[in-house]
Amino acid sequence: MLNRFSLSFWIMVTGLTLLFSAGAATAEPPVVAKIVDTPVTVYELNREMQRTLPLNVNFHGKVSAEKIAEVRELSLHNLIDQGYKVQYALQQKISVSKADLDKRLEKVRGKFKTQESLQKALGEEKLDDFYASVKRMLLAKKAEELAVASKVGMTEAEIRDFYENNKQRYNRPKLYRASHILIKVDPTRIETDKEPARLKAAGLADRARKGEDFYNLAYYNSDDRTKMVGGDIGYFHAGQIVKEFEEAIANLSPGDIAGPVETLHGFYVIKLTDVKKSAQLPFAEVKEKIREQQEKKRYDLIYADWMAALKETYSHEIFP
Repeated sequence: MLNRFSLSFWIMVTGLTLLFSAGAATAEPPVVAKIVDTPVTVYELNREMQRTLPLNVNFHGKVSAEKIAEVRELSLHNLIDQGYKVQYALQQKISVSKADLDKRLEKVRGKFKTQESLQKALGEEKLDDFYASVKRMLLAKKAEELAVASKVGMTEAEIRDFYENNKQRYNRPKLYRASHILIKVDPTRIETDKEPARLKAAGLADRARKGEDFYNLAYYNSDDRTKMVGGDIGYFHAGQIVKEFEEAIANLSPGDIAGPVETLHGFYVIKLTDVKKSAQLPFAEVKEKIREQQEKKRYDLIYADWMAALKETYSHEIFP
């Protein structure tokens, strides 16, 4: 199930070249916000910004002052949301075991040869403060799992009921499979200039109708990259191809040849190779897709309601 903590948290400390120099960090207050008595430290904010910034760097690797301010705002509010979840966990007496905390911390320690090298990477942040930060993150994750993730699961009966009530969503349209030969023509050329290409396509269509191997005809004559597979374009349904192509095959039977068919791309010779009638997709085929889609919808709704309730219950303060 999706959650907002799926990224490996140790990314936050790997290669810790903080956005601010040590001197700049000491000039800021150690705590930038509080949710009741849960702090958001400047170090947490820097790490959250480090995690978010790579997604906002432009092609040349530069970040504007406006973008940094935007990322800082987003990162701060992400951490305030985390603080709400921590408060919920404390109220509900949810806890993180020492074993779970140690397991997570080992992933961080494993990136450094010694504890001293980890401390050096953390800069002015004390190890105990960093460990407390990790614990808050795990506590918030566990709160979200219990308050949201544990409530979204659908039973087999619920999934089947949804399927039965929404069968129209799970109809497979009529499918066609075809191979084609394209004789490409520049669309800006006048009609008389197109005539050689049309005649070539007509000759290829006539050879195909007389039984010549279509794969070879496509391989040696087509101007489309599908020539490498004998012109095969796989299965498709109405609406997925150009109108002229679709109309040309509408009344064909497998094995029939159509063409030349003129489109903006040039002249096509088409061989219909298979047709699958429209059909109701069986429950077993769509069950997991229904589960995934509906559980995500449930998750998003429950999460939004939960967060709204937390914001009504707990106060927060941001320090300038």
